[in-house]
Amino acid sequence: MPYAKGTTGNPYGRPKKGKCLTDILEKALAKKREDGKTNKAALAETLIGLAIDDKDIAAIKYIMDRVDGRPKETVSLGNAAIETKLLEAISHE
Repeated sequence: MPYAKGTTGNPYGRPKKGKCLTDILEKALAKKREDGKTNKAALAETLIGLAIDDKDIAAIKYIMDRVDGRPKETVSLGNAAIETKLLEAISHE
């Protein structure tokens, strides 16, 4: 039997899926711990501890990329004539 004009066969819409991982992580990071800190603050302290105490290069790089931004990459073609022509072409756009 067809539905009357203006009505739908699914009045409540598509069933909601589970929350996305970002929502779940944000909620977990916002929770307070027994020491009064949030999980987010404790995680930051752990990351900083890895960088400073353990001299973990990956932790240091992660912190620097987040705080200062990733460094810009430069590419050299090894041919000044080609590089000049490319720069001219890019600057005329």
